[in-house]
Amino acid sequence: MTRFFRKYPAYKFLLAAIDWLTCNALFVMAVNLRGLKMFEDLMAWGSLVIEEVAFLVVAGVMTVLVFQYFNLYKINVFITVVDHAVHLARAIVVSVIGIALLSFLTKASWVIDSRLVLLYYIFLAFGGFLFVRVLVFRKLFQWFSHQGIYFRNVLIVGAGQTGKELAVNLFLHPYSGLRVVGFLDDDVPLGKKVFGQAKVIGRVAELVDCVKLFKVREVIICVEHPDYNRLIKLMELATSSRAMVKISSPLYEVIPSRLFIEKYGTIPVVSVAQSEPSPLGESYKKLVDKLVASMVLLVLSPVLLIIGTLIKLDSAGPVFFRQTRIGKNGRPFTFYKFRSMQVGSDKDEGRMTRATQFIKTKKKGAGRKQGSTKIVNEARVTRVGRWLRQTSLDELPQLLNVLKGDMSLVGPRPCLPYEWEQYEEWHRRRLSVLPGCTGVWQVSGRSVVGFEDMVILDLYYIQNASALLDMRLLLKTIPVMLLGTGAK
Repeated sequence: MTRFFRKYPAYKFLLAAIDWLTCNALFVMAVNLRGLKMFEDLMAWGSLVIEEVAFLVVAGVMTVLVFQYFNLYKINVFITVVDHAVHLARAIVVSVIGIALLSFLTKASWVIDSRLVLLYYIFLAFGGFLFVRVLVFRKLFQWFSHQGIYFRNVLIVGAGQTGKELAVNLFLHPYSGLRVVGFLDDDVPLGKKVFGQAKVIGRVAELVDCVKLFKVREVIICVEHPDYNRLIKLMELATSSRAMVKISSPLYEVIPSRLFIEKYGTIPVVSVAQSEPSPLGESYKKLVDKLVASMVLLVLSPVLLIIGTLIKLDSAGPVFFRQTRIGKNGRPFTFYKFRSMQVGSDKDEGRMTRATQFIKTKKKGAGRKQGSTKIVNEARVTRVGRWLRQTSLDELPQLLNVLKGDMSLVGPRPCLPYEWEQYEEWHRRRLSVLPGCTGVWQVSGRSVVGFEDMVILDLYYIQNASALLDMRLLLKTIPVMLLGTGAK
């Protein structure tokens, strides 16, 4: 729980609480405008009042989660006017749909008996949230930051060009409330000024001590040299401190190019919330995985039967394709898919050679320049298999792997044994958690990013894993499957 609160600045929790209160107040106003009444007798704490309070609590939490999904707590969104209004409009529409579903499931009479309540609420929400967020909170946040009443000490690791540009942006955009206390660098003389009065105050190994000494709230890693192993160790050192950790480095440039990331001024910063998942979080994730996988298999059982029949009619061979894959911490397991290729295609020596070369390619963005990086012998794909691969329906049997505990719904993709043998130490960290049926790579890169960029996307997921991120990725997987984006 402490790590959760360290993950975000205090103003985000304050804004979330304000959103929760605003949602409840506006909904009560909408009910009263319709001529209905909530809390008719607050002195009589009866079951009706309890139901109404419970409804508002859940509706408010749901609204906050929707706002988080639409990036309304990122500083580069809520500090603006136009972007803020656009994101807010989308979030309000989705939250109203959520409240309508909630009222239907709970049989809330004040909505079911009068749908005008939702109409009143949506108009009140547009005006109310714009007033509270844009005209009040945003202005107060800017004023407190400019006056120096609200600020967070930040320590920049790396005094090169990237670190200097970040310091310039923080100076030119004081609304962020970040005050640079200094830089850590192993190659620049101690005491040398980097920008303004900010100077090199220590070496990288002194990071934890500097965080305590200067009461640092946020550490931003800005190393530039292409050494991923050093970057990973540096992140581990930073997350061992009590400060929030973010990265603004060319080594992580694939993240802002593929995902909506927070910015300080014009500089994208990638959050690093943790070095490894907590045992409690992993247990919760496994429970949810098995419940969801069971329900999906039950609901889609007719579809699975139809797909199996089509595969048998299309080509000779089994319905399912079984293969040894590498899972969490290098553990092998049997991996299931619907067969989409001719029998024996998994023994393609040419694919093994090309995959090995691909892993060893150090050129960043190779996949983005060359097109799809998914190595497939198209001549061996069956007619039904081509459709299955395009829609990713061939992946559905992996839900059996989820039930067995070999995989998760969301996580890095498992690799083949010979691929694992080619991995460097930092590459293997992508499988420090259970592999997943879908993940950041599937919804943002999927076959069109280079190998090391794919590893970075997986590490981003591990470092920021949460139930909300899993939900976001699962929802984004649906249109990717329907449109066949990046599939091969």
